[in-house]
Amino acid sequence: MIRPITESHWIGLTLAEAIDLAKAIDYTHRIVEEDGKSLMLDMSAKSNRVNLRLRNNIVIGVFTG
Repeated sequence: MIRPITESHWIGLTLAEAIDLAKAIDYTHRIVEEDGKSLMLDMSAKSNRVNLRLRNNIVIGVFTG
C-alpha cells in the first residue's frame, strides 16, 4: 500500500476526509492549528501520526510526527 504522507495528498481535504485517509493507512491524527490558532500540544512524536493544520475545516498543512 502506498502511504500518502506528502502534503499534496492532504491539502484541500475536509477534516473528515483527512481522518478517513489517516485511518486507511493506519495512522493517527491530531489537529495542531485551527483557523490560524496554534493548539496546545504535548511533545510526543509518533512515526504513524499526521499533524493537521486546518482553516474552515479544510486541511491547509500536514506533517508527520
